[in-house]
Amino acid sequence: MATATVATALFVASVVPASSEEATSSQHRRPTVVLVHGAFADSSSWNGVVKKLKRDGYPVIAAANPLRGLSRDAADLREFLA
Repeated sequence: MATATVATALFVASVVPASSEEATSSQHRRPTVVLVHGAFADSSSWNGVVKKLKRDGYPVIAAANPLRGLSRDAADLREFLA
């Protein structure tokens, strides 16, 4: 459940523009979607979703999640997204 919450938060953060200036200068660009897998999976589990999102014109990143614990995984993903 906690991993799903982190993944959802990361997804929302990835689709919200960093500033209104950025939003106005890139009105026609689609946001980058960041997909993060949970336990008992790896980033390849998103392959079908990645294919559909790319087909619809979204830039997509399926981030590797090391599954070292919630705090460590969140820190790794935060660093990856910075």
